[in-house]
Order: sequence, then structure tokens, then C-alpha cells
Amino acid sequence: MAATRTSSRRRAERIPASGPATIRCQGNSLDATVRDVSLGGVFLFTDANFHAGAEIQVVLMLPRELGLDATQMICCHGKIVRVEKHEGRYGVAAQIEKMEGLPQI
Repeated sequence: MAATRTSSRRRAERIPASGPATIRCQGNSLDATVRDVSLGGVFLFTDANFHAGAEIQVVLMLPRELGLDATQMICCHGKIVRVEKHEGRYGVAAQIEKMEGLPQI
């Protein structure tokens, strides 16, 4: 039943993804691994614990399935909505409020 309520709140389909990301929060940068992403949110695994409501930036490569240009890194600005403990790591769910492409080097 809870899954139904959660699904109905989603604005966009989640796309399974696996790849490196960087989380920037309160002046710190940490490595993370993406589990899934949509145009409205992202779920990542990281070694650090975060708090719901914290503002973050996530730098990652978007999967082609989202229909966007996947040839450059993207910086997603958003807020953490949930943190879960997963086998010694933390799962971080964040709502994406804004995305911007990063300059290619």
C-alpha cells in the first residue's frame, strides 16, 4: 500500500542507473553511486549520513533513457527527502529542483 502512495507522488518515471556521482552538501564533497534517477529526483548510495531537508548538489551523468543530452556531466540542485541505512552505507533520496550542464573540459 505504501508503494502505491509513493508512486502516485512521483512526477516522472525512475530510470535504473549505475554510475559514479559526487554529492556536495554544506561545503563537503563526497563520492556516491547512483541507483536510479528521474527528471524530478535521484537516489544514491554514499558512506556519509545526511539529514532530510538538507540542500545538496549532485554531479552525475544522466542516463540516455531520460531523453536528454547524456554526453556531459549535469549538476542537480535539490533537497534530501529521505535517508535509509543500506548494508553499511546510506541511501539518499533527493528531489531535484534545478539541473544545469557543466562545461566540458
